[in-house]
Amino acid sequence: MAGTGRGGLALMFALGVTAARAQTIPAEWLRNMPGPREAAALEQGAAIYGWAAMGRALRAAAYAPYLTNNLELADAWRDAARWAEAWADPVMAERMGAELRAWVLAHAGFSAEFFALEQPADDRARVFGILHGLHARDARGFADHAALALAIALVYDTPPPREWPHWQVTEGALPRRLPLPAAAFDFFIEGQREGLALHRLDKLDAGELRFLVDLAAAPEELRWARARLRTPLARLDETYSMINYRVDRAEAGVYVWPWRSYALDEILREGGICVDQAYFATQAGKARGVPTLLFGGAGRDGRHAWFGYLGTGGKWVMDAGRYEEQRFVTGEALDPQTWNVITDHELAFLSEGFWHERSAREAATHAGFAEWFLADGKPQGAERAARTAVRLERRVIAGWEVLLALRSGAGAEREAVAREAAGALSAYPELQARFLRVVIESLRARGEAKEAERLGAELARRFAKKRGDLSVAQFAEQLARAAETGTGAEQMRLYRGLLRRFGRGEGAAWWDVVVRPFVGRLVEAGRIGEARVALGVARDELGAAGGSQLDAEMRAADEALAAEELAAEERAAAKRAR
Repeated sequence: MAGTGRGGLALMFALGVTAARAQTIPAEWLRNMPGPREAAALEQGAAIYGWAAMGRALRAAAYAPYLTNNLELADAWRDAARWAEAWADPVMAERMGAELRAWVLAHAGFSAEFFALEQPADDRARVFGILHGLHARDARGFADHAALALAIALVYDTPPPREWPHWQVTEGALPRRLPLPAAAFDFFIEGQREGLALHRLDKLDAGELRFLVDLAAAPEELRWARARLRTPLARLDETYSMINYRVDRAEAGVYVWPWRSYALDEILREGGICVDQAYFATQAGKARGVPTLLFGGAGRDGRHAWFGYLGTGGKWVMDAGRYEEQRFVTGEALDPQTWNVITDHELAFLSEGFWHERSAREAATHAGFAEWFLADGKPQGAERAARTAVRLERRVIAGWEVLLALRSGAGAEREAVAREAAGALSAYPELQARFLRVVIESLRARGEAKEAERLGAELARRFAKKRGDLSVAQFAEQLARAAETGTGAEQMRLYRGLLRRFGRGEGAAWWDVVVRPFVGRLVEAGRIGEARVALGVARDELGAAGGSQLDAEMRAADEALAAEELAAEERAAAKRAR
């Protein structure tokens, strides 16, 4: 078969004696970004040799522009290889469809967004199916709003959990169903067309749009909010306080929505507690084309909910409705793509928006090729590429992960890289703690238990003030290890010492992470009296205000322990009587 056109598009492979041998991409192709003609030829080649062969050829070819430092081309051809590798599974190829396969191969920007955002938790077959459905019904609309389509596919591939967007409302009042992908796509395009969206959707990337498309409210409620609310983007935080705070519900401990309907207009009419205020604000924001997040955090006297949103100038506001005097730790929000809690560094990266910078994009390319070099058994190439990545942008975590993978097992070299990463990422406490824990695990594995304990204690103290959630997690880990190795007296001594030195006035965060698990272990061991003593220490140290949510929870726990202690005494007396 003779090729025609640029690079021999009808025949792009220099075939060996058998089809099993590796095919090659014409060198002249690699001087250009993949386009429609290359996509058509790849599709033709796949029909003959299969997408797996295309993937091998593209993977081999992508190294060439990378090694000559043509990073934009290298990235585009690497993504083409990744598509081909995905379509080697006939189910995946069929789910995406021939027309969409050709489109994504010819649109490097979309491909880059897809592979930058895709997570292991994503159901790739359903993501491809949703993309195919949106493209098949309106190819022009898909092309104009490809980032929106991608965000919908990445979020709608798996159903939300029962506790989304929060647990303080029954399923009868809030069914917790995402709309159909096409309906969501049309809703947002409609809002932009009618001039009712506060952000231009075509100016947002898919990473931002993920936090827009996770709609919990019904379509008619969202249209009501879009038509009724007029708060400008610069003052969107005011939608939180539009909901009258129901002090009576809070004082009575009615934390679950007590009415049958959780419609937005019903919340506005009835008022609510903080979680209802946050829910209303997030859904009202989404209705008007604003990506939003619902946060929850533990404070001194209980728990609180607030919200975040993408504000003016593309800057995220992460504390709308948050009360600083309650000393809330870093709030937790769900990532609608994975339905897992977003880590603090992911939130920080979202706020900083550094992925839009050229250096960050180049670093990500180097990290991607470092992963390829590592997988292909080329450690020297992996080391060079990973080092280049973290030198260009220290926040590209994949580069540090490759450097650690090159030093698998326990050892001083692995610990040195982990310490280096922790130092480079010191502005992000959760990441710093993550890499220091690698050091601690390595020290333990090679028998340096004393040094591991010292570093663990130092880690807990380091974050005691600036990041109490990380510190408290480390203290909880200390107590859990003591339960495995120490005597009862040693465990209680450590518990008292930690609460008195670090837990004073820390409230619900320590109650949730340290006290309840420790008391629970004592109860499981039948040490009810000690459990009550531990609870008393917590009541003295954590500083819960009388009548607060935390005070009520601690009183209830003490009453339950007292009842269990009395029952145990009665059982013992009955046994003696027999």
